Amino acid sequence: MDTTPIVATEPEPNGPTDTIPCGLCRRQFSKYTCPTCNVGYCSLTCFRSEAHSQCSETFYRKEVESGIQAEPSKSTAEKMQMMELLKRLEKESAEEDPNMLEESEEDEEDDEDDLAQRLEGMDLESVQTEQLWEMLTPEERKKFMKALDNPDSELAQQLLASEELESDRMEPWWEAPSIDSDSDSQRLPKRRFGVKPAVIVIPSVNPGTPQTPSPLIYNILAVFVAYAYATRYLATSPLSTLTADEPEWQEARRITSQLVPFLTDRSSKVLHSNLSSVVTDLWSRFDSGVVDGKMMSTLLHDAARLLRPRPVTILDQSTTSPVVEIGGAIAESHPCVSAILVLSDLAKLFERPSKGKGDAAGQRPNHVTLKLSFYSAQIISTPTVILMGLSEEVSLRSKAIEREALLSVQGARAEHRAETKPAEQNTRPKIEELP
Repeated sequence: MDTTPIVATEPEPNGPTDTIPCGLCRRQFSKYTCPTCNVGYCSLTCFRSEAHSQCSETFYRKEVESGIQAEPSKSTAEKMQMMELLKRLEKESAEEDPNMLEESEEDEEDDEDDLAQRLEGMDLESVQTEQLWEMLTPEERKKFMKALDNPDSELAQQLLASEELESDRMEPWWEAPSIDSDSDSQRLPKRRFGVKPAVIVIPSVNPGTPQTPSPLIYNILAVFVAYAYATRYLATSPLSTLTADEPEWQEARRITSQLVPFLTDRSSKVLHSNLSSVVTDLWSRFDSGVVDGKMMSTLLHDAARLLRPRPVTILDQSTTSPVVEIGGAIAESHPCVSAILVLSDLAKLFERPSKGKGDAAGQRPNHVTLKLSFYSAQIISTPTVILMGLSEEVSLRSKAIEREALLSVQGARAEHRAETKPAEQNTRPKIEELP
């Protein structure tokens, strides 16, 4: 047996992996390369993660075996301890044995019947959540927490597929059929959509001022992604319908401040220069395990859709400009109205809570609302061809991330099927007792 230890390689100081995201978490830049599969990763946590278990378990098993072979002077007790460790690793890797799938399905049905019997006759509307939690078995609690960690899983979708939750859930206003006649939502009449938010007052732009690309355009894009995430995460649309006495109001402000801190930080000098900078920075700011490739693809698709100008603008008969200056507001026919509505909704969310009628402090703009108003003016003064090009760039990145996520899932399933083929199973124990 080759006793040469396997070690992770660290890239050169100026190597190409300096700017490549971690292949496992995609939240940080990769610093190391796995010697087995050559995937780049950022930390020991990612190396030991479940997504990389096929390599990490092999690595530790080889290290232990190398230790046994390289140090014959160890005592019998120490050797037995190592053997027990190897057996435990082998036992854990065998937990996915396909022969146990049928039994586990039968056990699942029995568990469901048992849970129904335990909850029979109980008023679920009045019972305390702590009491319900105590009635669940450790396995049921584990399954419930796993469903919370992965909202896209089949179990999570079953839990969410209730009429009560659907009646409380509000789909994003930009997906309403009136916004896009080709939307899939037309085939789902039971879905409820939010109304479009009110437009804020925008600083006047001199009609003779030439339109130029804004250096803040990628910062504004990051704000759009954060807005889409907050809207979908809270299932509330528009966000400005929340009031200060609701916990979701504070949560929406917290999420936005966490994802785009330059919006709420008075002294921030963050300036994103390209799309990769936006995606990498945002992915590092999401709570761990909340956003996967599929979700990030959806958020980028939302941002591209909201940022994309209308290809055709219907002008009012009384004006030759798509901008109708009525107290600084823009017309519904403006090509960038969807982008302005996003910034307007956030501006309303970050307004100072009013303490009642006559509260002058609650009506005064703060640094966040002023910044959002300035962003709106930047959108209007940016040529539509620039916005269209950026929207297309974001859309292409969204599709690329979606394909990557799909290939990752398909690869994992293929590996699982290959590992669980009965013909490839070895019935002999892999670990033999030492003499």
